[in-house]
Parts: sequence; C-alpha cells; structure tokens
Amino acid sequence: MKKAILFCLAACLFSANAGAQVFNHLSAGVALGTDGISIELAAPLGNHVDIRAGYGAAFGLIGVKATDISMPEHPGERNSASVDVPLKINLGMSDARLLFNIYPSASKGFHFTVGAYLGSPCFARGTLTGMPSDYNTVGFDVDGYLVKAKDGKLVTELRAPGLGGDSFAVKPYVGIGFGRAVDPDKRVSFSFDLGAQYQGKAGLWADGEGVTGRIQKVQLTQEQVKDVADVIDEAGKYTAFWPTLSFHLYVKLF
Repeated sequence: MKKAILFCLAACLFSANAGAQVFNHLSAGVALGTDGISIELAAPLGNHVDIRAGYGAAFGLIGVKATDISMPEHPGERNSASVDVPLKINLGMSDARLLFNIYPSASKGFHFTVGAYLGSPCFARGTLTGMPSDYNTVGFDVDGYLVKAKDGKLVTELRAPGLGGDSFAVKPYVGIGFGRAVDPDKRVSFSFDLGAQYQGKAGLWADGEGVTGRIQKVQLTQEQVKDVADVIDEAGKYTAFWPTLSFHLYVKLF
C-alpha cells in the first residue's frame, strides 16, 4: 500500500513537469525550526516541483524542567522518606528528510510540501538526576532487562514511530510555505514552511541491562512509570501531530 501511494505521488509529480528541465540547478541550505537544525540539498523537477533531501537533529538544545518526581528514598522499605527528583525534558529528534515542494505557479514562491521524515523514533529525552543511591541497583525488570539509574541519573526516551516501527520511524509530513528552495534568478533565497508531522502514539523507553551485561532499549509499561504517567499522557496529546515551523536559507550552487 505504501509503495503504491509513493508510486502514484511520483507519477503525479513527474507528469506535472513533463517536458521541463530537471536537476538543472542545485541548492544547498540550512534551516532552523521545531524539527531541529538541518542541512539540505534541493533541485528542481521542472518549474512546479523542487525535491529536497537533508538531515536534521535537535542536538538536545531545547530543554525545560518539566516537574519534580516524588519517590521513596529507599524503595521497597515501609515508611521510607520521599525525595523530589527533577525531571528535565529535551527534544531528541534525529532524522533524514525527503520532501517535495509543489508550486501552483511556475514563478511564485507559494508552495505545498509533502514527504516524510525518516530515522530515529526518539522524539524527546527525559532525564531524572540526583536520584537516591539505591536506584543505582534497584529498578524495573522489562523482559529480562533491568532498567535502573547510573550514578544517580536515569535517561528515558519518548519514542514516536509514525508509520514505522520501534527502531525506525517514518513520519509523513504535509505543509505549506513561501519561497523557493531553488530560485533560478537568485543566488541566495529564503523560505518559510509551516506544517505537521504525523508521529503516532508515543511510548516511554529506556536502556535496560541484561544478565550478560548487554544494554538494550526497552519500552516501559504504564504501571512501571505511574509516577510520570500523567506527564507522558499529556505529552502524547501534543506530539501525535507535531507542528513543524522552519526557516530556510538556500544558496544556489549552479
């Protein structure tokens, strides 16, 4: 089904540009937006379509303190005193992009954009720091893997696979924008894009250690993360369709 959709999309794009010159120019660009910092190459498929391919990442640059998590200082002990541990959340996207700008006019900059983000399903990272020392040895057992803190720190990932799977995300994108990625009359051009990525239902993952010492990413259950379940549910409401706002600067290479 996915292959059929992609084939039909490609057929429409190329038929709309039949007879026009393709790949006769090439632009390199940089961008900043809610999808991270990215680099791109762009080329025309005639006068009405540009193809854009690139890579972007958040690099953990945007981070906020979400809340304090209250947990027993000595887990498993009755009447153990509770301590508040801060939870910090950083964006963690890292993916390639394959996008098509479709211009209704052969000379104007307004465009529709369709395509997909492909890569890591990690959307955000949550970090608990300053956890009591007991949590360096006590944790959750997930399918034979022990999830626990290391040096008082536990790092989790909020993963959203889109149409992909646990290890590789496919996130369809639809949007609109202004400006051309490849402007045949200008060496330098700017564009602005606004759209949304479909990310799907997010889940919380963490590193688990097996009996042989092997480390593997495992998904935590709602019961295991009941202290932060409300935070995850709230985040899920806003991340199923991630608003993507980005600003681009392109330089035409030839």
